Amino acid sequence: MKKYLLLSCLFLIINRGVAQDFGAQLLFGTNFSQVDGDQLGGYHKLGLNTGIQINRNIHENWESAFEIRYSMKGAKKIIDPEAPPTFTLDLKYHYLEVPFLIKYTGWQTISPYVGISMGINILNERDENGIITKESELRKSEVGFHLGGTYPLNNRWHIDLRHSYSLLSIRDYPIEINSPVLFQRIGWFNRLITVGLNYQLSH
Repeated sequence: MKKYLLLSCLFLIINRGVAQDFGAQLLFGTNFSQVDGDQLGGYHKLGLNTGIQINRNIHENWESAFEIRYSMKGAKKIIDPEAPPTFTLDLKYHYLEVPFLIKYTGWQTISPYVGISMGINILNERDENGIITKESELRKSEVGFHLGGTYPLNNRWHIDLRHSYSLLSIRDYPIEINSPVLFQRIGWFNRLITVGLNYQLSH
């Protein structure tokens, strides 16, 4: 029922955007993710990142954009086959997020943008040595920062490259000496690079 309601809302957003002469794009991408603070390094976790973007000119060479995205984040430990046996770890954190962006469109080659987002965690799964549990103290909401740019292939298709990062810890931690610390901040933070294609529905 929730999926049908979400699809209906997206359909209404598209129709409303087209009717009011807004721009609409479909978004298709892949996340390369890690979690800063979990003691695992590298963008080894792959996931889907898809959604829709509604944008509108707000000034000469400037656009505002509103998105709804389904984003698969997390982290994964890579096993070295030549190393001694060790534990396995796969963190799956899926979010439904709403980014708000400001885009500069004055250049022909690339359109850079920056923005913030609010996300809701809809899947929390920790797979450690084949034992699946939920991540302890994972927060239901996330505040994120986005920095990226799009490059036009033609009038319809654009390449999109984006870096996203949690502004606040995604997991509650008590103040302890051995708590994960990054840049003097305690906690865990989603960090990901998204490579995608945007398809323009309207102008």
